[in-house]
Amino acid sequence: MTEELRLHWALHELDEQSFVREQTLAQHPEQRRTVATRVATARQAVAQLDQRLTDSAKRRRVLEGEIAAFDVQQKRFEKQLEAVTDQKQFDAVRHEIEAVRGKRDALETEVLERLETEEQESAKRAERATALQRLEAETAAVTERLDAEAATLNAELASLAERRAAVVAQLEPPARSRYERLRAGRAGRAVAAVMNQACGACHHALSPVGLQTAKRRESLVTCDGCGRLVMFAPDGGGTA
Repeated sequence: MTEELRLHWALHELDEQSFVREQTLAQHPEQRRTVATRVATARQAVAQLDQRLTDSAKRRRVLEGEIAAFDVQQKRFEKQLEAVTDQKQFDAVRHEIEAVRGKRDALETEVLERLETEEQESAKRAERATALQRLEAETAAVTERLDAEAATLNAELASLAERRAAVVAQLEPPARSRYERLRAGRAGRAVAAVMNQACGACHHALSPVGLQTAKRRESLVTCDGCGRLVMFAPDGGGTA
């Protein structure tokens, strides 16, 4: 294998390692969004229950005030009942008392129903609050893991970049320019290994002449499918 091919393969291996790390880092934002969305949804569920409980308690206080007013009104009618002098007045006041009592009973029923609902939703709120705490703890753990992983990957990428710069500097300017141009236009992969008589990146079959040239390991071969440089590994890796 020529020195030029050896340098190209060394760059290929460094770029492959960088590519894997960059792909892992590229998945981090979505992973962070996923756990953040789960927490936000859980928080919203708790907040909605809190709002319903607050609204219900507010409505219940209004009802209790109206019940108290009806109690006062009923007592007033009952007092009037003691002062009536004929049956017609008696019947009229009794009718008013029954009307007030019916309204008060309806309100008391609503209060009881609200108390029952509030009890159920308070229990549900406690369950969801516990689930939220668990999610928040899990999210904190995921965030910590991703932060640590990102720090490690970025450090490795920096090291790979230094090693890559040292290898690139050994290439002749024309070869260096071609390699960097291909790398920029091929998602960070300028070189592909020959696999099963084809380009290991796009799987386009090599021509018989191209395959023989690659086997000799004396010059670079360009893939007709994706335009990358294709070659066998220095140790004979890759399959004919």
